[in-house]
Amino acid sequence: MCTNLLVIGASARALAASADRLGLEVNAIDLFGDRDLRDVCSRVVQVSADAYPDDVPSIAAGFPAGPVVYAGGLENHIEVIEKLSRVRLLLGNHPRAVRLVRDPRFVREVACENGCAYPAIFFTSSKVPRDGTFLRKPTASIGGLGVVPWKGLREEPVRGREYWQQFVSGVPMSASLLVTQEGVELLGVCRQLIGMKWCYAKQFRFCGAIQLSSSLFQQQVLKQLHQFAIDLSRRAKLAGLIGIDFILPRTPIQARDHSPVILEVNPRPTATMELFERRTGRSQAGTHLASLGFQLPRESTTLQRQSNMYWGKAVLFANKSLDVSSSVERHLLKCSLRMTGCELGWPMVSDLPCSGTIIQPGHPIVSVFGCAESPRRALRVLRMHVSEVMQGL
Repeated sequence: MCTNLLVIGASARALAASADRLGLEVNAIDLFGDRDLRDVCSRVVQVSADAYPDDVPSIAAGFPAGPVVYAGGLENHIEVIEKLSRVRLLLGNHPRAVRLVRDPRFVREVACENGCAYPAIFFTSSKVPRDGTFLRKPTASIGGLGVVPWKGLREEPVRGREYWQQFVSGVPMSASLLVTQEGVELLGVCRQLIGMKWCYAKQFRFCGAIQLSSSLFQQQVLKQLHQFAIDLSRRAKLAGLIGIDFILPRTPIQARDHSPVILEVNPRPTATMELFERRTGRSQAGTHLASLGFQLPRESTTLQRQSNMYWGKAVLFANKSLDVSSSVERHLLKCSLRMTGCELGWPMVSDLPCSGTIIQPGHPIVSVFGCAESPRRALRVLRMHVSEVMQGL
């Protein structure tokens, strides 16, 4: 059985909580050290932004022996994954696979060979139009951080490499998939919330998602996505949970009507996968670990708390400096307990900052959830919940 699981990522809470519900012993390293992460872990180390992720391998050496699984952001630092894999059993995609699927050129090749579109890209700014029709994207970006329209000015410093990708007008989406030896399963599709003013998020910042019904999509779109994922997984030798970010364009691109426009591949559990766990009761940690051949507690393999509700998640950002006092803590807990949907047994406010934390403008405060009988209603409920949280801050 997999024990002493070490979860590492920019935010480890969702995956660590999922593993804890399986009955596993969990430890974590992340940037926030939130209260609800500490509630499900035996030990948590919060790493400063300046030390992340370079100090992660040395910090991990101080934890009990056991396997390691990585969440968001670490896929941008392959050398860290390599160091971890030398001393611990890596439950996730290995460096070679990560390097391939984080290469825009490789993703573009596979996308175009499988009926999907891919935006035009440049790897030097010399020939990039400066009219805002292209985006400058750091290769080490997570959640849209550092992505800006390119007008020839470097408005923000870039850590590491960068590239320029054509802006595509349309609906931002993400697909969640499970790769096993038997094949690739499409778990579901979400509409991503990007740069929403009601979340106080900057332009292009990921700030949540809404589950969608597969019946809303043309079957050809789902078929193309699935075939792309199958070929990508075969060629890169992927395993476990992966996410694909794409756009459903409002106008045709590259003469492919209604084809998904692939943006990037995340070779690890993503921020939207906890929504599917809430809807189906199917553990994201359980499916990920089991796909890699690890035996789980027998009772954890059954579905729990399955519902027909659609879930949404919003990441709420600070619009001013916020000192998390005991009264702020009480407000957040009170919101979580009285919000619509809490009777389903899930917390409605997560990623709770510890008392004494000072959150700077533009940084995330909490994750807020909402659910309803349809995606449209779930979005309305979610916006109401965000408003309720903000009123007490």
